[in-house]
Amino acid sequence: MQYDLGTMLVLNLVFSVKVAPAVVFTATLIRSLILLSGNKRVFRAWTRNAMLSAVSIIFFPGSIINTAVRYAICSLFRIDLKGVAAGSTYAELNLFLKVDSPPRVVVLISALFVSTIASVFIGFSLLFLPVVLLANAPVYLLCWYLSLAVLFNSSLKGGDVSLLGAALQKHQGKGLAELVLALSVLIVFYSFVGVGVGV
Repeated sequence: MQYDLGTMLVLNLVFSVKVAPAVVFTATLIRSLILLSGNKRVFRAWTRNAMLSAVSIIFFPGSIINTAVRYAICSLFRIDLKGVAAGSTYAELNLFLKVDSPPRVVVLISALFVSTIASVFIGFSLLFLPVVLLANAPVYLLCWYLSLAVLFNSSLKGGDVSLLGAALQKHQGKGLAELVLALSVLIVFYSFVGVGVGV
């Protein structure tokens, strides 16, 4: 059992690295489509987008897990974090509250990449662990729900974009060069490992 579990964890890690871009793209696309379906400018109630807020609340446990992973990884990369805030606009957590002292662009992208891989790994681990551990039906359902919640919250967030923009603005020439370098490395990496479930 330990050997099977260890093997599946390793295979899941490799799988998570491969499909992470597809997961982020899909989750971001779904959130964007929901966002565009709502009222974006004027507050008519407590939120700008009732549907996105409802989905965010339903999958809120996944947001907590993702934020905890992102916080831990960013702390390891020594990114200056002020705290965590829950915005009422779309009922989502925002980790990057302090953008006046942004990190180097390559550091930020590295931290976002590692934390995304970790979140996707956790999400897919929640799918197969009940099978390996021969869990009962309620545990299956709970793990599947948490898996969907984690994967849904593995999207690109507004705070990520804001901090990246601040990092580019502060480090200007070097920041743009680091961005191009980091994206080039990721493109080359994924051209070798492949992207998607069928690779």
